Amino acid sequence: MIGTSAPRRRFTVLAALLFAAAAATPAAAAASASDVSGHCRESGYCVFSGASFTGARTVVPQSYGCHPVTDLGFPTARSAARGFGDGTALQLFADTACTALAATVYHEVPATTAGSYRLMPIPA
Repeated sequence: MIGTSAPRRRFTVLAALLFAAAAATPAAAAASASDVSGHCRESGYCVFSGASFTGARTVVPQSYGCHPVTDLGFPTARSAARGFGDGTALQLFADTACTALAATVYHEVPATTAGSYRLMPIPA
């Protein structure tokens, strides 16, 4: 009996380690699924006046409806990035009337030419 208890203990420890790793996997997957950009460590979305996240940066206000980028302080958004979870999706439009979709910001949009934007609620 003494000879069989060591393998059982190893099996028990190994099973516990595998269970802990499996339990940690969903949390790690959820963290990577949030798609937070290193260029926008804010709540919501950031838009930039220059391509590749350069120039003036501003956080998009939490307001639904179509808004011209000029409301943010510059004539055109040239790049955009996702910040921490806010329950919305950001759509960028090439025109000022939110009719010509240019991009949807899932993580990062390093190059665009957007004249307006719209926040859309993400269904729960």
